[in-house]
Amino acid sequence: MRILIGEFRQETNSFNPVVSTMAFWEKAGILHGDEIPAALANKPCAVAGMIKALKEAKADVRYGLSMTCQSGGPADQAVMAYFWDHFRVAIEANRPDGIFLSFHGALQTTQYDDAEGEIVTRIRQIVGEQVVIAVSLDLHAYVSPALVRGVDAIAGYHTYPHVDFFETGYRAARLGLDCFDRGKRPKMACVPLPMIVSAASYNTLQGPFKELMDDCLSLMRFNKIRDFSVFMMQPWLDIREAGSSVVVLADDHATAEYYAKDIAGRLLALRTRLTSELLSIDEVIDKAEANTSGRPVILVDSADSCNAGACGDSMAVAARLLERPSPLTAATVVNDAAAADQAHRLGVGAQAMFSLGATRDPSAVSIRAEGYVRSLHDGVFVQEGPAGRGMVNRIGPTAVIRFGQLDVVVCHWMAGNGDPQLYRAFGIEPTLYRLVVVKACTSFRAAYGQMTDLIYETDTPGAATTNLMRLPFAKLPRSFFPWSDLDDYEIGGVLFGR
Repeated sequence: MRILIGEFRQETNSFNPVVSTMAFWEKAGILHGDEIPAALANKPCAVAGMIKALKEAKADVRYGLSMTCQSGGPADQAVMAYFWDHFRVAIEANRPDGIFLSFHGALQTTQYDDAEGEIVTRIRQIVGEQVVIAVSLDLHAYVSPALVRGVDAIAGYHTYPHVDFFETGYRAARLGLDCFDRGKRPKMACVPLPMIVSAASYNTLQGPFKELMDDCLSLMRFNKIRDFSVFMMQPWLDIREAGSSVVVLADDHATAEYYAKDIAGRLLALRTRLTSELLSIDEVIDKAEANTSGRPVILVDSADSCNAGACGDSMAVAARLLERPSPLTAATVVNDAAAADQAHRLGVGAQAMFSLGATRDPSAVSIRAEGYVRSLHDGVFVQEGPAGRGMVNRIGPTAVIRFGQLDVVVCHWMAGNGDPQLYRAFGIEPTLYRLVVVKACTSFRAAYGQMTDLIYETDTPGAATTNLMRLPFAKLPRSFFPWSDLDDYEIGGVLFGR
């Protein structure tokens, strides 16, 4: 079997006003051909999982193109054109029996709301019906009818915080390989649901969503089904055809349909329980000032999370700390290339007036204050995990600037938001601070949950706000939950795979 591997992955935030250009995508690196295994084969990512499964099966593995990007605003159409032009050449040159793709599932371009569905449709037009197409997706994917119709197998992350990138790629590849054997070929059913909920309102560490996922995993362990994925569409994607969904693969369509409907019904029933208690910035600061436990208070600024596609340039929390003023030793992080470059020009030990924030999103909160340049860095750091352990991040020329008791990591483009190394690599030890701002939704819990239980979801402004009612949705149907209660909604409309 000759299998062609490709990757085209970004989580789009429709409310980020900054288009993700080729220059932004190039920061993460674009890999062609054999550059892919050289860079990714031993990394905790979906492509590495696919490679392992295919090597075990002694498949003839070929490599097309890998393009990944930090979450952000809609991708410029030129980005998709670049991927397609190069991947099409790889298809024609390799004439594969199978094509295995690492997608996110929430990639929107300036022209297409469903970029992955469009890519798969184009591939199918070239290769015909006999070539097997298998895809891995993020748990926060939108699974479109075009995607279901076009592929043979779908596998999504089972964890949130996401720690099973490799395992998901491996599952997707194993399912794809099974499609070559008529006796093993799985049947796929997808049940869409007209609902979205805040990504900060559930996880697989505890609570009702964990219980649902655990029950689904037991179905696999007892061989009731071959595989399943629960897709909670990320809620900052404003598209006309949208929704969460459940995908089940089983030995026959009837079994796949039965369990897909059952899981979807249980997920729908959870919708009103998947909520977050949001505190104001001042309420969290008050808790930190009153805290005598010795553990840091984590202020979750998920609205400005680059992992969720926000600009990462809000200084809303810093502004309140400085306005009060608060005696807390505190740490935060911001995307501000101009301020980082200013600090590098001035040098360590310099004091100067700095303007920070609102360099990308003009509606973001900014500050202007006198700061002290504590340290300067090249912005390269290695994640400690557990999610993405060993992955190298490059956030550009970086500075740590101190404003009173507040230390700010100032970088060009934030990455690894939920990993403590975003602070530790630059001389900020989170456990030694009384208040730490984390600009992530849930990914941070895998690491920060080990150092403190004083974690507070905070009602901050930004494109990835937990308060979905704040967002100016223009395309998403209002028949969706949470705008519609769905009390009379009946599970139906099953989509079957090939």
